[in-house]
Amino acid sequence: MRKPRYAFLLALISLLLAALPAQAPNTREPRSETASGVASPERVKSDAEEGARKLQDSLPRHHTFHAFYTKDRKEFAGLAKYAVFLVTVWTQKAEELPVKRIFIRAPRGEEIPVLSVLSWRTPVEQGSATAKRYGAYRQDGYYLVPGALTREGQLIMDLSAGATEQVLLELPLTSASSQDEKERILSGDPAPGAKPNLKVLQDFIRQDFPGFPVPSALQ
Repeated sequence: MRKPRYAFLLALISLLLAALPAQAPNTREPRSETASGVASPERVKSDAEEGARKLQDSLPRHHTFHAFYTKDRKEFAGLAKYAVFLVTVWTQKAEELPVKRIFIRAPRGEEIPVLSVLSWRTPVEQGSATAKRYGAYRQDGYYLVPGALTREGQLIMDLSAGATEQVLLELPLTSASSQDEKERILSGDPAPGAKPNLKVLQDFIRQDFPGFPVPSALQ
């Protein structure tokens, strides 16, 4: 029986986006937390609802992401040295979806693509605090982030309708507190054109994102 993994990031990004124009780069550093357990649909929904209930004002949009350590170097190699991120976006405006792209911006302006695996729309319960505070439109998706998260830069998301430059994560990753954690997740970039083994990716998603869709192919 496999031991449970721990999420290395549970980024809760809310008020950081509210005060910025849609076209302006978000240069404030998102908050991140380490949490145990898995990212199930029920957990993502309940965490969003709990956060939304604490707000007095509505936000133009809100997003979170979840990502997990690989259990060992073999699994990391099977994922082609990518980290798997589940990114969830809520917005008040339907035209801001779908997500156009996610990428890493290096200090000198180089843009490193983040690969989209699968995305889908998720209904938001009418009358919920989530719908009122974050928006009635939601998209979820899996993204493959190059494994070398020790580089300097930012992980950035562009939505549609001009809602661009949303910073998901400031790099380098600093949440790995032990040498063991660092060795498990920070082991270099994918080879050019490399893609994960589909079965390894599917098994990873089934274990760490139970209840969410599992991709049947790689794009």
